[in-house]
Amino acid sequence: MILKRIFENVEIIKTNISLDADCNGITENSRRVKEGFIFCALKGERVDGNKYIDSALKSGAVCVVTDTEPEDNVPFVLVADARQVFPRLLSSFYSHPERSFKYAIAVTGTNGKTSTTVMLKSIFDAAGYKVGLIGTMKYLIGDKEYNSESDGNLLTTPDPENLYALLNIMREENTEVLIMEASSHALAMDKLGDIVFDCGIFTNLTQDHLNFHGTLENYRDAKSKLFKRSKIALINDDDPAAPYMKEAATGEVVSYSINDINSDFNATSIRYQGAVGVDYVFLKKELIFRVFVGIPGTFTVYNSLAAASCALLLGIDTDTISQGLRALDRVEGRVDRVDIDAPFSVIIDFAHTPDAMDNVLRTVRTFTKGRLITVFGCGGDRDRGKRPLMGALAVEKSDKVIVTSDNPRTENRNKIIEDIMEGIINPHISVETEPDRTLAIRRAMDIAEADDVVLLLGKGHEEYEIDENGKHPFSERAEVIKYHAIMKSEGRI
Repeated sequence: MILKRIFENVEIIKTNISLDADCNGITENSRRVKEGFIFCALKGERVDGNKYIDSALKSGAVCVVTDTEPEDNVPFVLVADARQVFPRLLSSFYSHPERSFKYAIAVTGTNGKTSTTVMLKSIFDAAGYKVGLIGTMKYLIGDKEYNSESDGNLLTTPDPENLYALLNIMREENTEVLIMEASSHALAMDKLGDIVFDCGIFTNLTQDHLNFHGTLENYRDAKSKLFKRSKIALINDDDPAAPYMKEAATGEVVSYSINDINSDFNATSIRYQGAVGVDYVFLKKELIFRVFVGIPGTFTVYNSLAAASCALLLGIDTDTISQGLRALDRVEGRVDRVDIDAPFSVIIDFAHTPDAMDNVLRTVRTFTKGRLITVFGCGGDRDRGKRPLMGALAVEKSDKVIVTSDNPRTENRNKIIEDIMEGIINPHISVETEPDRTLAIRRAMDIAEADDVVLLLGKGHEEYEIDENGKHPFSERAEVIKYHAIMKSEGRI
């Protein structure tokens, strides 16, 4: 494709090249540059891409896109903001795949994004659409899983280079509905280009990612950017940030709620059925139908209410919505029971914020007949402020707590545990620390008795651990199953 077509939607401040040249690809990573590629020199948190211009040119870059004018011998296109321009160039290079979908839906919020998108996929699957799903757990086209990230570490929202390549594949696969999670990082750093969503959903806002955003206000502002690119903004009225999100919206504003009957969509007559799930009456003024979801918890009511409301707004009938939600009996790594033959239960959940932890502990407590034994840690190189808060919550709502590690990254895992323990003052229950997560899981299973629940928090669907040596395979589910087999062979269960 010639450069003129790629730059057709970009305001060029200055250039010293002919736009009639051919382009074979676009990248922000100088190590991925090949002959005829555009190299976008982006300024990041730690690295300035302009430092790698020489390397990119040696690899065959046809030009450099930058917002800092380079030396005279560099073939360049100068723009006001290279980071904003990057996804637009990719969109043009792939002939705008984001415009090919019948419906495009995005979900943002601290918690509930993954569950809500999975529920939406189940509904649109039931409606007979071919669905593309982009989120924390996996990237799906129909039932086929894709991994466009070269290192295997899926970002909640892919970087533009991977995102547009994936959208292009979705178009080639005749995907009709795009459902994706929109992370605060992606929104803050303009990674979505000019994608317009038919419906943008706001779930909630609680403390998270302050290591990146700095303040809760900045975090909130980043989330709100989704609703400047959504034809319909579907907002959780029960969250304190709802008015701000509504104010930020540029399209139609619609709300959902459990508590406010004046919202557009409501869940009423909620019945919690323990580990079996929840059911409630979906209410939209004159429209009433019953919903059942085989996943427990109040958060399931919120997530499914958001998904059902969105589907209804986009024309899906109530029978199909009910069918789609009923077909979903688990979301991987979300209140996810491990199938073992033991007198106690083991449940895995991704909760890694105070609010998510509080919700999961409350939910699991409702169907725990014995003791609730909680195993958790906090991620390294991430928001330190939430660590003592999570320690206090764990002690308040558990019968036994084992504090361990969870992706310590470059931080000392013992220091992370110390931060957590600052919130555990004069505990009224037994609290242990075990930096090795495998040993912590085994300790919890060793002390578990009949009717106890061992709750493993923080990793959820993740199949890896990140420490000072990098990333290596680690599956909590596999560890539980392996140790269960050892316990059985030794006659302990």
